[in-house]
Formats: sequence, C-alpha cells, structure tokens
Amino acid sequence: MWKLVYLTDLFIWWWLIISIVTGDLRIRVPLTNQEVRQGETVKFVCDVVTSPGETDKVFIRWKFNEEIIKPSSSSKFNILEDGQTLMVQNAHKSEQGDYTCIASIRKMKDRSTARLIIKTTPSPPKNIELVTCMGHKADLVWEDGENGGDSIKGYLVQYNTSVNPNYWNHNYEEISKSAPEPRTIDLSPWGTYSFRVLARNSIGYSEPSLPTKSECRIPPGHPDGNPEKVGTKTDKKYKLVITWEPMPRLEHNGPGFRYHVSWRRKGSTYWNNTTVWDENADELELDVNDIYGLYEIKVKAVNDIGASYQPAFIILGHSGEAEPLLSPKDFRLDPMQPIQPHKAHFIWESVDTSQDKIRGRFRGYKLRYWKSSEGRHKWEEVDVIVETSDDMYLRDVRAAISGLPAYTALRAQVSVMNDHYTGPPSATIDFSTPEGVPGPVRHLHEHRIGSTYVVLKWLPPEEPNGVLMGYDIGYQPIKSFQVGNVIFLEPKISNPSILRAQIKGLEADHTYRFLVWARTQTGRGEPSFIDVETTNSRPGIPHPVVSAVDRTSFNITWRPEHFQHDVQYFLEYKREGEIDWEKTKPEFLKSWKVVQGLSSNTKYQVRLVAMNKFGETTYSKNFPVFTDATAYGDGALKSYDASIGKYESFNNHNNAKRHHLSVICAITTVLTAYITVFQR
Repeated sequence: MWKLVYLTDLFIWWWLIISIVTGDLRIRVPLTNQEVRQGETVKFVCDVVTSPGETDKVFIRWKFNEEIIKPSSSSKFNILEDGQTLMVQNAHKSEQGDYTCIASIRKMKDRSTARLIIKTTPSPPKNIELVTCMGHKADLVWEDGENGGDSIKGYLVQYNTSVNPNYWNHNYEEISKSAPEPRTIDLSPWGTYSFRVLARNSIGYSEPSLPTKSECRIPPGHPDGNPEKVGTKTDKKYKLVITWEPMPRLEHNGPGFRYHVSWRRKGSTYWNNTTVWDENADELELDVNDIYGLYEIKVKAVNDIGASYQPAFIILGHSGEAEPLLSPKDFRLDPMQPIQPHKAHFIWESVDTSQDKIRGRFRGYKLRYWKSSEGRHKWEEVDVIVETSDDMYLRDVRAAISGLPAYTALRAQVSVMNDHYTGPPSATIDFSTPEGVPGPVRHLHEHRIGSTYVVLKWLPPEEPNGVLMGYDIGYQPIKSFQVGNVIFLEPKISNPSILRAQIKGLEADHTYRFLVWARTQTGRGEPSFIDVETTNSRPGIPHPVVSAVDRTSFNITWRPEHFQHDVQYFLEYKREGEIDWEKTKPEFLKSWKVVQGLSSNTKYQVRLVAMNKFGETTYSKNFPVFTDATAYGDGALKSYDASIGKYESFNNHNNAKRHHLSVICAITTVLTAYITVFQR
C-alpha cells in the first residue's frame, strides 16, 4: 500500500518536471457553439495557457470551415489580443459554419471547434396550391422553405382580387404551424381571388411566396354589415347632413351596391327614406326647417342580391346650428386682478345654455380684442371653452387674455359661441395696458471692427412696450468656447435716439460677445447679442528715409512694413528739448513729404506716423534732423535711413533709389502686358 502511494507521487513529480522542462500547451476553455441573429457581432475566445515564459512563443491560427482565416481591411473577420479573440462582424448566412482555433508551440498543438448558427427570417413558402374553392371558402396547401435557422411559428395568407390585383389584403388571423392541411381561408362574396403566403419565425416574416397559379371565384351574396361611424354634421343652417364611412369594395359582396338612408325627427313614428347609389359617397345633405333639431338616423348596405342581414343601428344626430341669440351681460375688467403689461383679466355674467337659446351645442365664449388705433377689423380672438353639465351653474365667468401689447390702448368684447357660430357681442369696454420692458433691439450688427475697439449699430425694438429711456451695452470675452462674465459699459446710453456705440479697450485678435438691451422706466428687456472677433490690423511700422536737407527744410520718403489699404501718413516734429509735436497734413497717395519753414542751424526730433481709417496709429522711431547741411561732416548732403539708424551719402542713396525705381518699372511693364493678353 505504501509502496503504491510512493510510486504515484513519484509519477506526478516526474510529470511536473517534464512539463516545466519541455513546456505544456492547452486551450483552457473550449469554444462554445453560438446562435445569433443576422447582422449581430459574434465573438470567439481561444483561451490558451502554457508554461511560464512560453506565452510569447505560442502561435494561434483560426479556421472557418477548415479554411485559414486571413483578415484584411475588407474582411468581416477581426483577430485581436495576440490572436486569441476572433470577431465576426455583421454576421450573415455566409458566415454560418464551423470555427476552429489552433494553438501551437514547437511540436505541441491543441485545437477547439464551435459552430455558429445565423438566425434570419425564413425563406418564402413554395409550391402554393389552391386545392378547393367552394362557397365562401378556399383550401390551400404549401411547402416550407428554409426556416432561417429557427423553427417556423406560423403563416400569414394574403389575397388580392381581379378588381385590384396590385393590392394584397391580409387574412384576418395568422395560421398556426400546427394547423392541419389543407388550410381553410374565409372569403367575401363576389370576387376572384389569388393567394400568396408568408412564413414567420422568431426573427420575423419571410418575403411573400409566388402567387397561386389558379384563381378562386366566389359568387355574390348579401352584404355582411353596414357602414360605420354614422353621424351628422351641424355646420349648415337648415340642413340635416348625415355622414358615414364608405364601405370598401371587398364588403360590397355583390353588384349594384348602394346605401339605404333613413331619418326621422325624434319622437316621430314615420321614417323618411332615400337611396344613395354612389358606392363611394360618405354623406347625404337634406333640407329641413329647424335649427339644431334632434333626429334618429340609420344607414343600411344593400346590393342587387338584397340588404345586409345585419340590422342598421339607430343613431341620434342634429340638424345644422345657427347664431346664438344671447349676448353676455356685465362684461368688465376683473377688479380682483390688476392689469399687467401683457395680460388682462375679465369677468361677465354666464348665459342660459339651453339649446333653444344657444341654437347649437354650447362650447363657451369668444373674447375679441383690438388696438383702439386700428379698429376691430384687426381684432384677435381667444376661445374660452366652458364644460357644463346639467347640475352645474356658474353665476360669473372669469377669463384672462395673455400676449397683449404693453403700453397700448385696447378695446374688448365677448360673445357666446356654439360649435360653428358666434352670437351677438357684449358691450365693448376700453382699457390700457401699463408700460412693460421692451423687446430686443433689431438688426444688431458690427459697423466697424478694429484691433482694440468695435463699433455697434442697431435699430429700436419692434415692441418698445413703453417710452424708451435708452440702451444698456455689455460684452463678454469668449476664450476656448467659454463665455466670461458680462462687463457693462458706463455711462449707459440715456438718449433713445442714439443707435450706435463704440466699445474700446479690447484685446486684438480676440472674440467677444456684445449685448444690447433696450430700456424703459420699467426695466430692460431681453438682449440682442452678436459675437465679433477683433482684428490685428494696426498699420505696419513705417520706415522713413531723410534726404535733401537744407537750412530751412528737409525731404522725407518712406516705405510701409507691408502693403495696407486706407492708410495715411504724416510727420510729427519738434525742436530738440521741446515737448509739443507739430504735424503735417496726412498723405494718402504720395510716399514723400517736404517739411518747410524750419529754423536754420537747428536740431529737430522727427517721427513718421501711419494711421488707418479706424484711427489706429503706429510710429516710427524718433530720429534727428539738422537743418544746417554742413553739420553732417564733409559738406555733402546726407541721407538718414531710420530702418537702420545711420546716415549715408545722399548720392549713394539716390543711386539705390534709381535702382529700386528701375525694378518697379520692369515689374509694371510685365503686369501691363499680362493684363492686355488676359483682356484679349
């Protein structure tokens, strides 16, 4: 016994040592079979284990129906996680089959296989055959197509008629899979029918089968029923309008289909009758001599075989309504509710709601109001619906109108209404709404945009709702799509005729949200806003060149840092040691300026200023100019280039200038030739 145990332990230790030395490989959990619906994603996991330190050496391959899977960009197969996971995306019937994972390391292998079943809707049934056609019934047989990977639950039979062969009707009930053959279908009389069948599993219905080759002809018979939704319309005075829902062709059951309409005044014993021969008709209009009279009506289906076996139900209805005879009394503003800028409350005495006074079904009241300055031809209407019952009587009626214009003189009246008509109005009352906050300003837009300022313009609000006192302006910086706090401009605009504002002190190349509120004595209303991005459009730093200095004048030319539209240039100069600058007239077209009338033998500080149309300026560096030409050294005229901060010989400067002019002329000649060719 002890020897046996010893040998067993020895064998286990020997196996573990061999496994560690030679390695081990196995698929820990076998692949599992899966059933999914078509279009779903499937995931197979091949959980491979091996000896420590050997994991990186494992090689995994996947097969589908014994064919190696080679993933590509267009493939539905996707292999993940070092090959241990296989994804089948948007699975269809073509991906149904056996999937195998093969793991190997050196000469050791392990494999696991699972089956994927794709469930889809069934294939259409086949070999549909009409077995018998007798009376009002047809017997059908058919064969199943493929079940789509799931058992078939039932069938839906559809049929058409020779009258409308392109429209397929559904049979009343689905036929169970277990129903015995042949399957019997109930049909309406007077029709020639063809049939087709759809199969259903848990996924859904199949496509329809091919129709039967033979047709089933059913003889005519009595109509099976009568029209539904029988009633009356009451919109015409002294008319009894009887309505119903036309019966479809399949329910006519025979030729010569028509409607037999009967009516009588409630309490009468004599029926009036007429026949409507139009099978598509849905109403009958009759002349009567009463208003909103109560009638008994019925509509019966009839064809050449006879009338419907089903009795026609008697329905109560009314003849047409007319204008109510009453007008509300004591119409006034509700003293318990103050008038608001956009809302007013009213009160009046309720009226007698008996049908002989209302001359129809009482629905409530119609409030009308209009501006005193416009007249009642532009009135607005508000319906006040009142639900009443026999045991409920309201002495007074209260109602409110919202959406009134503020700070406006108005007139109002109230009338009784039934379903289609309105009675005579009450007395008209006059009232005025108080001042309110204004509506938003109109057409807010940026008029000018600079690097540090924005000029806004707008129009007054369409609805001032009072006397405008002015406007409030605010702005919010926007950074990284985050809107900051509102910064209000002070002082506020207190003149309502001012419809523009300039906001200064902004940062260049930043986005801001600008808000404008109109303001009355009651307060400010809703703002209008606009998002604007400031520019980075200050003029470039100009580079002046001083030349031709004599005892009382000097000449300065310049070139901009880069070309800009609408930029003007002028010079500012002052004697050495003085504080105030003098300036020349601005130049738009010329790029030079002669400054005259200077004092001789005097040192001046000079700078060139560039200014755009928004008033934004940039300055050159200050540079000295001596009106005594000999002060430059050898008696020859000198040129000072402010861009480099040094003087050079005036002749050398002129030579360079002539060279620049020759280059400009050459470029101009080429451009002129190009434009001439283009115009041709």
